[in-house]
Amino acid sequence: MEIKIPQPLIPVKQNNAFENKYATAVSKLLFKIIPPDEQVIFQFNYIDDLPILLKIKECFGFPVLSVVHFAQFQQIFEGKILKIAGLNLDKPTDNVEFTLSKEREMYRQSDHIVSVTRYMKDFLVNEYGISPKKITVIKNGLNQINNNQVTEEEKAGIKRRFGFGENDIILLFSGRIDACKGINYIMEAFERAYKKNNSLRLVMLGQGSIQDCQKKIQSCFGKVTYTGFLPRETVTEFYKIADIGISPSVYDHCPYSVLEMMANMIPLIMTRINGLDELLSDEECIFINPHISSEGNITFSIEELSESILAMAADKGLRSRLAAKSYKTFLRRFTAAGMAGEMHKLLYSLIKHKKPVEEYETGQGR
Repeated sequence: MEIKIPQPLIPVKQNNAFENKYATAVSKLLFKIIPPDEQVIFQFNYIDDLPILLKIKECFGFPVLSVVHFAQFQQIFEGKILKIAGLNLDKPTDNVEFTLSKEREMYRQSDHIVSVTRYMKDFLVNEYGISPKKITVIKNGLNQINNNQVTEEEKAGIKRRFGFGENDIILLFSGRIDACKGINYIMEAFERAYKKNNSLRLVMLGQGSIQDCQKKIQSCFGKVTYTGFLPRETVTEFYKIADIGISPSVYDHCPYSVLEMMANMIPLIMTRINGLDELLSDEECIFINPHISSEGNITFSIEELSESILAMAADKGLRSRLAAKSYKTFLRRFTAAGMAGEMHKLLYSLIKHKKPVEEYETGQGR
């Protein structure tokens, strides 16, 4: 059963009052719909749901599960975890402290938490004082994809149809065109690599602002393709013809775009950041090491990224070996069936035991 509840229009000056009023209305509606003897788990995905979560806990005895998709500090501070130092989440005085305090409370009030990375579990334990016993790491998963079975003839046909040459080497970025995804690094590294190998072509598969991207490309505008939004079948065809995948994120978790490239046997160049370093090993991809300043700023070497692109482009055997190894890892660790099995096991355990919120460790965290 699907219940569609409209988003409220909340006057800014009365934000908290209206949030609580809305949460009360939602909980009353659900109380009339959900029988008390049903096996139910409430799942929450965003910290804006905190008022509803609190009302749900007042009205129901069912377990509350939260899923961590990202941490607020990553967006606020562009992944710079050192910026958290000195913040007072117990007595917040500004928007940043209020936001992080709200996020911490969301997870403290949850009966259990699912994180898609070990890194984020450690963050919740160390920074927010959440008990590790109530956090389960379950990686994202995809249905098995058989696009890796494409023949050379089919690949050449798709290239011609899309306007690429048969010998073009396609470097593929898939995802949101955003600075946090390392877009600027891709542009500068590609321009440098193209000067040494003019068979390279860059495809930016995704939506977002390309103005900053264009500023980084001066000598090879005609070798870069921005697709914008595409239907799934067209995305699939780009995966079939890609020779190299690239994901130089400044911060990330367990992105489906990377899993899709692994599933399509596209060899990957990635940054060695928290989250991405849990997906593959040095034997399965090329990692670009971050440079982290004393202030916590994260940067990457354009030269190292460019040389990695050139090394991958020049060695078809290397591409094949990395693609085969990462594909095996995908089948072993990142399938939808595996993810569903782990979630089912967790949900069944929560239903069976109906454990209350575990006491968080007040001596730890901010």
